[in-house]
Amino acid sequence: MRQTVKQLLLCCGCLLTAGCTEFLAVSGADAKDGGGIYRLQAEGTFQIAKISNLNCLIRVPDSKRLYGTTVRGSGGVVALDPLPFGGWIETKSVAAGGRTPCHLTLSPDAGFLYTANYSSGSVSEFHLREGLPYKRPRVIRHSGHGVTARQKSPHPHFVRFDAAGKRLYVCDLGTDRIYAYDWTPETGVRTPAAEELILPPGAGPRHLVFAPDGNTLYVANELDSTAASFVREAPGKPWRLGKVRSTLPEGADKTGNYPGAIKISADGKFIFVANRGGNSIAVFAALSGGDFRLVRTMPSGGDYPSDMLLLDGGKLLVVGHQRSGGITSFKLENGVPTPSVRYSVPKCAALCE
Repeated sequence: MRQTVKQLLLCCGCLLTAGCTEFLAVSGADAKDGGGIYRLQAEGTFQIAKISNLNCLIRVPDSKRLYGTTVRGSGGVVALDPLPFGGWIETKSVAAGGRTPCHLTLSPDAGFLYTANYSSGSVSEFHLREGLPYKRPRVIRHSGHGVTARQKSPHPHFVRFDAAGKRLYVCDLGTDRIYAYDWTPETGVRTPAAEELILPPGAGPRHLVFAPDGNTLYVANELDSTAASFVREAPGKPWRLGKVRSTLPEGADKTGNYPGAIKISADGKFIFVANRGGNSIAVFAALSGGDFRLVRTMPSGGDYPSDMLLLDGGKLLVVGHQRSGGITSFKLENGVPTPSVRYSVPKCAALCE
């Protein structure tokens, strides 16, 4: 019988150290070229798992389990668990139900797992039993297209629940829309979407974040080098488009620049957007009514900043680079990033707290 569980490599020195700021990084390379998961902490960088073509990773709250998406074959989802003697096990590996899964999120009750399947224009909903997928996923297909060459069909790129845990939000680069699906533990996602947030034509929404009050959200638009806001009067009220701002300084050439990750400070005062290609971090100050302004752009410290994390209560911003590899840590003070530490990780595709 084919063995479905395989052991992954864990370096002996990568034990957690109390009190240090540590996080995980994903290398999207093949396993033979250093692909897999790395733990980064004060003592150094340690590869904890060898796995090919991983592109996203999340932790399970109150658990040591990790979920990831991989582009092996047509695409899949993996669950990883630590072993008592220090190794890691790929406990479960299943087909994603769609091509090129590139992002995933866990439902508030930890009973469902959702993936954004870029190439097939769909979202997959996995039922979990004891934390593992146990049957084929339900596939929710998008339809429509945008106005650019990369928008001939839907391309979901991001999935996330709101803070209330009542709606699943999906950024669809191909249709210039953010789909908001009602969700309950009994039924999972309800279709069709309860609301569609519409971006300007050709924007290409990639990732989003919510302001602390839950009534403002900001989205990074990959195709036109902008960030946009949506605002609503109160939970349950309809969203409306707020402001659209460039992620590059006025007059800058947008050719070859593709905004990616977007993060917001815990107090909601600053928004950070990674400019892939432009190799910079755009720092925005949040204003009232969904308005925001570009304060500065800072070199990211590498080529093609793929993902970011805010750590240590918002005192640190870490940025991973996909093309050059490497991760740069910035100290933050009043929204001003100052480079502090550099880590070595090949082809960094994603970061995970």
